[in-house]
Amino acid sequence: MVSAQINEASDFNNTGNEKFLVEDYTGAIADYTSAIVLAPQESEYYYNRGNAKYNLDDFQGSIADYNFALDLDPNYIEIYNNRGNAKNAIADFRGAIADYSAAIAVDAEDATALYNRGYAKNAIEDYRGAVVDYTAAIAIDPLHIEAYYNRGVSNFFLRNYKGAIADYSRVISLEPYDGMAHCSRGLAKKALEDFDGAVRDFTMAITINSEDVIAYYNRGLAKNSLYDYRGAIDDYSSVLSLSPKYTLIYNLRGHAKGNLQDYAGAVADYSRVIDLESDDVLAWYSRAFAKNALQDFRGSVADYSRVIELDPNYPLVYQHRGNAKCNLKLYGGAVADFTKAMELDPNDAASVYYRGLTRLDLGQQHEAALDFQQAAAMGSEEAVEAIKKYC
Repeated sequence: MVSAQINEASDFNNTGNEKFLVEDYTGAIADYTSAIVLAPQESEYYYNRGNAKYNLDDFQGSIADYNFALDLDPNYIEIYNNRGNAKNAIADFRGAIADYSAAIAVDAEDATALYNRGYAKNAIEDYRGAVVDYTAAIAIDPLHIEAYYNRGVSNFFLRNYKGAIADYSRVISLEPYDGMAHCSRGLAKKALEDFDGAVRDFTMAITINSEDVIAYYNRGLAKNSLYDYRGAIDDYSSVLSLSPKYTLIYNLRGHAKGNLQDYAGAVADYSRVIDLESDDVLAWYSRAFAKNALQDFRGSVADYSRVIELDPNYPLVYQHRGNAKCNLKLYGGAVADFTKAMELDPNDAASVYYRGLTRLDLGQQHEAALDFQQAAAMGSEEAVEAIKKYC
């Protein structure tokens, strides 16, 4: 009878394996469970059921089965790698590292376990440890593309950008159309301020995948650094066509338009940001600046005022609002703004100088002279000239 049960359990395990191979994981689990009922001391059946559960994303269930299998057979080395993978999937990275280490302790040449442990170390920001593991995996398997790529990631976070570029270049030599490797190498080149090289890599990534938002975004940044504002605008526009609610891009495109003196276009972009995120201080500030360039001083004052509501401790905003008020001949309000800027930043010579000019407009000659003298003492060459002219 016992022998018959063992045979029947083996049959269920075999049919479970067949179902597993055709990705019928639910059916496989049912068969493995039947095998376990008949032969509960057979570690292989728990291991197999754990693998099927893993493929259904039931990671906790798979870990439980792997635990049962290891309780029955602590030397079942394959389980450590798989249980480590399941722990990785639930972000138990330290537990995963312990499992991979157990597998490596038995077989130091297990490139898969070394790679997986590197991945888990990367996840807990042990980038140096990850580099060591990836390097060991590569020594065993020199064609391990994923190990080169992820070692590049670790090197990037260690700010070893040249090392990262070398790793991504190795990936590209093995797989020339790996868009992620081109994009990642572009990021490392951008970090080294090799903007031309970065643009080339991002362009290749986009050629491989025309919807690579990260590549468009970073190519836009690289072009901006090369003063290719029109090219940057084109790339930012491509990002927005793929992700229309990406507010940062509207801000960046607005800045690029401003650099081309397309202030009306810049205002439109900043307004879009504000429509999507009404508390975006940068958008309000930038729109105020663009409106000022368009001589929309009332609109500029209104936007600077909104910036101050959101962040009242930014001295430059008061200075800019003061200048906008001067253009509207609101001299009293301008003096108040320059004074507030000086309170927030006692080293703000420009605001002292501007307050002096404004006091001249108010007919306050003595007070203006004092401001010019103070600003000159702070190093303002404009104030020195004003003393010669007005005092």
